[in-house]
Amino acid sequence: MKKILCPTDFSKTAEKALEYAALIARQAGGQLTLLHVVHLPIVDTSETALVASELLGEQMKDADIRLKELCQRMEQLHGANREGGFACDYILKEALLTDITEHLTKTSGYDLIVMGTTGGGNALEELLIGSNAEAVMEQVKCPVLSVPSTADHPRINKIIYASDYAQEDIVTLRDVLDFASMFGASVEVVHVSKEGSSVDRTKADHFLQEIKATFPGAPLHFQEVVSKHRSEGLKQYYEESGADMVAILRREKGFLRELFSQSLAEKMTYQAEVPLLVLKGKK
Repeated sequence: MKKILCPTDFSKTAEKALEYAALIARQAGGQLTLLHVVHLPIVDTSETALVASELLGEQMKDADIRLKELCQRMEQLHGANREGGFACDYILKEALLTDITEHLTKTSGYDLIVMGTTGGGNALEELLIGSNAEAVMEQVKCPVLSVPSTADHPRINKIIYASDYAQEDIVTLRDVLDFASMFGASVEVVHVSKEGSSVDRTKADHFLQEIKATFPGAPLHFQEVVSKHRSEGLKQYYEESGADMVAILRREKGFLRELFSQSLAEKMTYQAEVPLLVLKGKK
């Protein structure tokens, strides 16, 4: 994850996501690109088209200035664009956020998107950073790290990987471990069972044995949690364990059923309670 795309609307939430993006870019020695999009509604008369064109020009000019200032801040605070540091640039486009992020990840090699999950109290910010977070996760193929406005100062010492003991978890765990290794972080593989349900011990034991054989010596720990509501059980364990991030696998056709359901994706994205690293399943 050395080429990072960080959408921004210049809100406080977007600034929080940028802090995480800068931390990752610095550790990876990679490239951080700030992205701002301007999107105006379709107009149907020449008069309104002229007004819209003038407004677009003003927004683009203002955004260009603010993006340059953010890049300068990255240079001053984190040593970007200096010898031994990471590269930082920006992209300013008239486009839909979902369309441009999909295009850039496909054509320009961006392999991680870092973005906020709520706006700064403004309806336009909410449109970009709030509702579009889930849409971006759905559309792009690369991992997406969503960062809530309430997140602590960025640190990555412990990552929880939420597992359903599926075979795809083993492939995805390799990516999580590679990411964690940049920070010397440990990874806890957590399985949440509904209260009163019986865990398939044979399946669980086989999965854990295969994980240990596949990643010998890796900083992995395993934990089973029982909770009436699986999403609540996962969040409670996250808080009690002192973890810094939750990672989950998203399959091509939506999240895994039950624990990895679409409703969980929406809850964890819109409630914006934990930094959430969403990885796409591989065909």
